[in-house]
Amino acid sequence: MKRRTRTLVFLLAAVALLGAAVFAEIRREQTLAFDPLTTIDLAAVRSLAVTCNACKPRRFDKVDGHWQMREPFARAADDAAVDRLAAIAHAPVRFRHAAGELEASKLGLDPPQATLTLDGTTLKFGTTDAIHGDRYVEVGGLIALVPDRFSARLFAAPENELAKPK
Repeated sequence: MKRRTRTLVFLLAAVALLGAAVFAEIRREQTLAFDPLTTIDLAAVRSLAVTCNACKPRRFDKVDGHWQMREPFARAADDAAVDRLAAIAHAPVRFRHAAGELEASKLGLDPPQATLTLDGTTLKFGTTDAIHGDRYVEVGGLIALVPDRFSARLFAAPENELAKPK
């Protein structure tokens, strides 16, 4: 076998191996999606509030099927942006622990770095796991580790959720 052919075969094998690894990771994350952080019916949510240490508190109410920002501005909100905030409640859970098993202050949950309240259900957000980059979230007496793909939305400026002028 010529050197060029051997190199090509090794590269094709490496690409196939990486493709299989990506496929396996996607399948693993899809199985996690069946275990959401909460079972809140997002279509039924009528109020949403976000607080965090480094940002202004934001509060929204759903009126006639559209989100309205109540705090810090009293203006129409971008429905898609607020729906993305609400969707955090359905983040896939990698692991769950009883709140008493872990020390909340070491996880950034006492006090929490941010909170998301949906119709009275409060999700408290702590720090991220150093190894996997998952965020600690406390809800209903449980501490869960969820993939941290939403922090930018939690800590965003209120102007990001305002409806764009037509």
